[in-house]
Amino acid sequence: MGILTLDVSRYGVVMSADSQPVELLNGCNRVTHSRTQRSRNPLIVRRGGGFTGLVGFVGRERIAGKPTREWLEMFSARHSSDSLSAYCVALADELSRQWQRQHLRSGLWVFVSGVEGSDVRFWYVCNVGGVNPDGSYIKPRPTFGAVDDLDANYIKRDLAPGQTKAQLLRTRMYLFRNGVLKPSAMIFDAFNNTLQRVYAERIPGFPPVRSLDDLAFLDRQRMEFAKRLFSPQHGVAKAPSLGIAGNVHVMGVTLSGEVREYHKLRSQVKTVPLESTCS
Repeated sequence: MGILTLDVSRYGVVMSADSQPVELLNGCNRVTHSRTQRSRNPLIVRRGGGFTGLVGFVGRERIAGKPTREWLEMFSARHSSDSLSAYCVALADELSRQWQRQHLRSGLWVFVSGVEGSDVRFWYVCNVGGVNPDGSYIKPRPTFGAVDDLDANYIKRDLAPGQTKAQLLRTRMYLFRNGVLKPSAMIFDAFNNTLQRVYAERIPGFPPVRSLDDLAFLDRQRMEFAKRLFSPQHGVAKAPSLGIAGNVHVMGVTLSGEVREYHKLRSQVKTVPLESTCS
């Protein structure tokens, strides 16, 4: 269904997405058919400016005649030495230019998350101003904004007097998701209620989350569970065209800046080489 998710924890961050290409329009979502529909990966690696992390997107599949993934890789290469904040602001400015130049009507979400020093960070860049009751987006704008979402809107709100960010993250994790919100958001939020308890407490029958790998494995189960519900062969939902489809991609960044890619089995963890900019 074209879903992009992010979990922020004391162990680092985990980003996940499916391969279904979608276009987010005013009041509706549309599947974009392509040759890479079941395999395209909307997550790329960014290293530079003191930041190591992931850039993920959902909402539009082509920019300036190129696949959005390729366009973002080229942009990232041109801004390889930018700090996280400078990169996100520059990305918002350049996307605004492209949308106005091409008269594009799509909404686009770009998640940028990872570690700066040893501090977990999350910014987003988007041109969506709001959500309709049915989960579709209100008319996307021709201009984009860059938002320091985690620290400015969540950590600042939730910190107790005298508490540090690291202390807060020991007992709380944050889930962010965008793309085709209905009905996926309901499924993700319900699953996340259990995941939050497993993360913060010891629950009989559930092994505790003690590492980024543990969290990523649970994140993948969440994606695969939602995907299964929309499977034409095995699922129970009646909206197969907007279901999670194709390959599921799960990647994480540890506090030390190691980038990992997670497959279906716990043993299938791949460390992305330092010289690599994409999986």
